[in-house]
Amino acid sequence: MIHYTVRKSKRTRISYRIAAAIIVLVPMCQFYAFIKGYGRDKRVLLILCILLFLYGLYLLIHTFKKTMYDITYNFEDDCIRIEHVRGETKYDYADVNDVSLVTPDDANQYNIIHLVIGKEDFVIPFTYKKELCDKVYEHLLSHVTAAKLNEPEE
Repeated sequence: MIHYTVRKSKRTRISYRIAAAIIVLVPMCQFYAFIKGYGRDKRVLLILCILLFLYGLYLLIHTFKKTMYDITYNFEDDCIRIEHVRGETKYDYADVNDVSLVTPDDANQYNIIHLVIGKEDFVIPFTYKKELCDKVYEHLLSHVTAAKLNEPEE
């Protein structure tokens, strides 16, 4: 079993939430002015404010996803257990859609494993831990390949 924890910064979440609040409040002020009768001839500005408001809501909702908090990955022999802020989730290796390794020019600085399970994307960064990244990637590849080969065809 391989155990790896990805730490996420609380300051980053708070910064995103503050930026999202500002992005939502500015168009709301424009909506209020529009309702009161100011700027009724500026329909293009209203459309841009609606788009900006929707982007702010998207950004705010994104800050509450489980991938924005600390995540612990447990790569076991039969499944992947992911412990996150809302509890624990187990995934079989047969459920994994894609496993890819992102390696920069200087592989000693960082490596990234991109794991796609169903509709969820997990980006697992390894900073100055190339050996551990290679070990996890080989483990994932061997177990995912074995699970896909053992899967019955429909």
